[in-house]
Amino acid sequence: MELAGVITGAIAITISGILSGILAWKNYFSPFNVKIYCGNPRLEPMPQRFKDGSTVMRFSAILPLYFANTGAREGVINDIVLIVNSDQNEWLFQPFFYTKYGIKTEPTFGKNIFDDPFNEPFYPIHLAGKSKVYKSIAFALLKHERFPFGTNPLVAGNYNFAVRTLEAGKEEYETKLVFNIDLNDERVANLSKGNIVIPFLKEITDKRQQISD
Repeated sequence: MELAGVITGAIAITISGILSGILAWKNYFSPFNVKIYCGNPRLEPMPQRFKDGSTVMRFSAILPLYFANTGAREGVINDIVLIVNSDQNEWLFQPFFYTKYGIKTEPTFGKNIFDDPFNEPFYPIHLAGKSKVYKSIAFALLKHERFPFGTNPLVAGNYNFAVRTLEAGKEEYETKLVFNIDLNDERVANLSKGNIVIPFLKEITDKRQQISD
């Protein structure tokens, strides 16, 4: 009985030590690990003019992003890009600036955020260990050989948005967030008229539909 008690006690101490070690690792030594969440994006019309004088409508995107570092160590996001896919095109967007877009600014619905004098040029994002940061970022189309602007008119359909980041010390961009937006005929028509569109993420719309079913 005494031996069994000693063994049980030893096992309990070992398990406790392992759990303490795991907890210490999570709280003090776990690596920089960022998760990104997005609120409702805001699409602003951006006409694309060609040398022959013709014009097609494109858009810029303002994304209200929440960055959460679940790791104990600090880190830096050096760059962040947005890739948008549709049935017709694949576009690359670069971060232009930080803006104050959010729930409080939505009453200024008709105001072009790109004209806001308080916008800040994009700079790397630093996150301390176990911290969260909110950044609303305006993305604009970037001319790139792999991602041509295209000459086709903007059409209705499902648009896939992928947010990719480049962390300090790494050589490759990583996909951190993927969501979809349904640009229906009405939304495309509004953008074509020069109006701002704030659609819900398709995933959220689908879940709301399930509630009413």
